[in-house]
Amino acid sequence: MADWTLATLQLRGKARRFVQSTVLREDTGPLLANRQGDCNRCGACCKILFKCPFLSTDDEGQYTCRIYKMRFSQCRLFPLRATDLVGLAEECSYTFEAEPSRPVSIGEPEPALD
Repeated sequence: MADWTLATLQLRGKARRFVQSTVLREDTGPLLANRQGDCNRCGACCKILFKCPFLSTDDEGQYTCRIYKMRFSQCRLFPLRATDLVGLAEECSYTFEAEPSRPVSIGEPEPALD
């Protein structure tokens, strides 16, 4: 994937997560229910487009957040969707359940409801 394409996807994701968690305050429960795994402290989410100024490393070399207890809601919610992991999949340990596919019926269309 070209660098500009990846940067555009990551920028859209960053803006969407900010709006969803801060402005709209949507119920994220159903989205988080599809998320599997735990944070492995790779720091990849804190380096999307730019390095977060609160990202640091501890004595063991693990990434840590200097404001973890007061971190922003979009940080607490990352990742919300599988698309948030584009470009980070090798580092981030989170995965998502596959969306159940809808059966495609080939044949007569269903009648319209009155």
